[in-house]
Amino acid sequence: GMLYDATKCIGCKACEVSCKSANGLKPELDPTGTFDAPRDLSINTFNIIKLYKGPEGTSYVKRQCMHCLDPNCVSGCPTSALIKEKNGIVSYDKDACCGCRYCQMNCPYNIPKFEFNDWYGEIKKCELCRETNLVTAGQPACTEVCPAGAVIFGKVKDLLADARNRVK
Repeated sequence: GMLYDATKCIGCKACEVSCKSANGLKPELDPTGTFDAPRDLSINTFNIIKLYKGPEGTSYVKRQCMHCLDPNCVSGCPTSALIKEKNGIVSYDKDACCGCRYCQMNCPYNIPKFEFNDWYGEIKKCELCRETNLVTAGQPACTEVCPAGAVIFGKVKDLLADARNRVK
């Protein structure tokens, strides 16, 4: 699993850069023309750090696939193109996908994105660097580079214990 601690995040976006590099994702311009400063998840941005401002201050929030325990995207897929693997990763098989995008409609977090600009479009989302074998070699690219320790990867049991200690 993955643990994100918003109280430790400094908003450096190193996780975004590392994710794009590890997955060969293209940079994208935001509406103001700023280079590679996406405003939300897309086919070229699998994880993003967003700044939220509220009456009590500001907070950085990491958005990416939650790899849910019982993922709606998987249950909504009629062809089993999205599956929940034994290691917890919600993975995608492009050869099984029929392009219906039910996974997009079923995901409560609005995570899966469809490649509309490609004739043979695919669903794009975080797969915890499954394709690059980083997760089997140790950890996903986004957790490997976090300088503040805000994003950590490990066994869910250990992460829950760490989270409880952080709350204390």
